[in-house]
Amino acid sequence: WLAKDTSNPYFTYDPSKCIVCNRCVRACEEVQGTFALTITGRGFESRVAAGPTDFLGSECVSCGACVQACPTATLIENKVIEHGQPEHSVVTTCAYCGVGCSFKAEMQGDRVIRMVPYKDGKANEGHSCVKGRFAWGYATHTDRMTKPMIRAKITDPWREVSWEEAINYAASEFKRIQSKYGRESVGAITSSRCTNEEVFLVQKLVRAAFRNNNVDTCARVCHSPTGYGLRTTLGTSAGTQDFKSVAKSDVILVIGANPTDGHPVFASRMKKRIRQGARLIVADPRKIDMVQSPHVKADYHLPLRPGTNVALLNALSHVVVTEGLIDEAYVRERCDLGDFEHWARFVAREENSPEMSEQYTGVPAADVRAAARLYATGGNGAIYYGLGVTEHSQGSTTVMAMANLAMATGNIGRDGVGINPLRGQNNVQGSCDMGSFPHEFSGYRHVSDDSTRQVFEMLWGVPLDPEQGLRINNMLDEAVEGTFKGLYVQGEDIAQSDPNTKHVTAGLASMECVVIQDIFLNETAKYAHVFLPGASFLEKDGTFTNAERRINRVRQVMAPL
Repeated sequence: WLAKDTSNPYFTYDPSKCIVCNRCVRACEEVQGTFALTITGRGFESRVAAGPTDFLGSECVSCGACVQACPTATLIENKVIEHGQPEHSVVTTCAYCGVGCSFKAEMQGDRVIRMVPYKDGKANEGHSCVKGRFAWGYATHTDRMTKPMIRAKITDPWREVSWEEAINYAASEFKRIQSKYGRESVGAITSSRCTNEEVFLVQKLVRAAFRNNNVDTCARVCHSPTGYGLRTTLGTSAGTQDFKSVAKSDVILVIGANPTDGHPVFASRMKKRIRQGARLIVADPRKIDMVQSPHVKADYHLPLRPGTNVALLNALSHVVVTEGLIDEAYVRERCDLGDFEHWARFVAREENSPEMSEQYTGVPAADVRAAARLYATGGNGAIYYGLGVTEHSQGSTTVMAMANLAMATGNIGRDGVGINPLRGQNNVQGSCDMGSFPHEFSGYRHVSDDSTRQVFEMLWGVPLDPEQGLRINNMLDEAVEGTFKGLYVQGEDIAQSDPNTKHVTAGLASMECVVIQDIFLNETAKYAHVFLPGASFLEKDGTFTNAERRINRVRQVMAPL
């Protein structure tokens, strides 16, 4: 007899039920790639174990793959033990990262018992991480705000009101501000955590009701370099592959991303391919888990100094061009030869050589040359990147440099290759697609284009502003200067997450009407005059668009709180 292991906060291990079928061990190894579980003992004494310690103290990352694989409830969710088995299920989409995993929300009435990764989900194919599988309790947390509130000044206490009174108060305040300070004195910020439909409505509110283009989103801040860089080089502002494509990659370059922490489900796919023999290059100042973890080791770790992404990529390209590693047939058939020759002449300059770049990047020239040769000649080469690339002043240039390197080596246009941004939040791609930019309508159509504007004017029945609106930082600048006075914030906490907090809060404090819509009373709400409760992903219908531009359904599984 062995005691139950209840150390993990999400599930319990009861060895008395174990039939030592090894399914949990295989799931941990083959699906998740953590290798946290093993079989100890021999014969009738054989047992599943999390190494020499309990589950919480082991390498276990609580992805739940073992729980899902267990046929005897040896491993079982604590919520099932507490509440019993679910009665029905609804398929929906996780609201955490840009992978966009599909889940079955298994329910008892309106109560969520567990979230089970959906085997037919195209992004995750039945796998999950700790966040998606277990960290959904915030949706029913006691701190959730469920009543609209208003106050005349931010120093006043909140007063609960009806929805009708809150909406009428917010609308009248925005009208008053525009009448006093002008049409451009109000705007809105959309959220890349909300659905496509919700984001579209907010940008439509700004353009059709506020009659300006003062709408922005955190998605522009974190991934506009992807949109601009890929649109400039490839003609479309999204990644080139789906997640499944990595299964056919022979060489993988990870730059400015930490997949095991930020996108664990995709990282499991990547690690599986590496265990099968794919080669790995990691360009990151940090020694992230992908550099070395169980049965995964990068062939080359290029620990570049922060801010030298372009220099490193130019050095890699220099090797490709000067050593004759270009895919000539691909370039002649698919690239603009004039632009290619101009680029090739530039990167071939001595100043872009690995030896000259080493003084800036800190990466040994020999490692850069070896990595470039591997990427160019190792078969299908795929590039995956994240915010370490895009959240830089040189972000767009870095994205274009990656795209040029991929095109020069013929690594665009088939499975196993491509340029692939790992989006941060669940609907970064969708919020951009829906037109959350001050200069573009949905579909990335510029507001100054007469024919585009006429289409929206006909559909919405109002004349639209042809002038580009204000970005988030411009709104705050003008608020401090006294010309921007009203802001509607949908599902964002700019006082907590945006840089230069003092400037952000000074701008918010200078406004006469700040409307916050969120599920919690966040930091930005300290500067709000109207608070409108939001709905979590479990309480609404709609769609999210993930990092591979897959549109996933979000289905309501419980009544709004």
